[in-house]
Amino acid sequence: MIAGLSNVRVLRPATGPLDLVLLGEEVGTAAARTEVAFAGAVHELPDDLEYAEVSVADGDPGTWIVGTARGEFRVRARSAHVHRDVSAALRARLPRQRAPLLRRLAWRALPALVSSVFGRRLIAAARRR
Repeated sequence: MIAGLSNVRVLRPATGPLDLVLLGEEVGTAAARTEVAFAGAVHELPDDLEYAEVSVADGDPGTWIVGTARGEFRVRARSAHVHRDVSAALRARLPRQRAPLLRRLAWRALPALVSSVFGRRLIAAARRR
């Protein structure tokens, strides 16, 4: 199985190389957006699907099977591309980084400096040099 999607939207773009796009949420994950795009697709998929399971057909290159509650549909295409949104999982694994102390102090002092007459004169003098 390539992807199992729930809350599926079937898109048929009018322009571009993609003929069929299945948008949905990956089953078994916390609302991870997933897209399965087919280039050069020939299909008879209905527009309203609640669930779709995409897999490769055995022994028939260039054919994918989209299993739904309404039955199985065959999609013949040059290629299929799976795009998963991994940004939330990536952010969770990266350590939180703090800005250096000098930069934090500068960003706190800068508004106070600009709001005073002395600060504006100091900045103007620094720009003239």
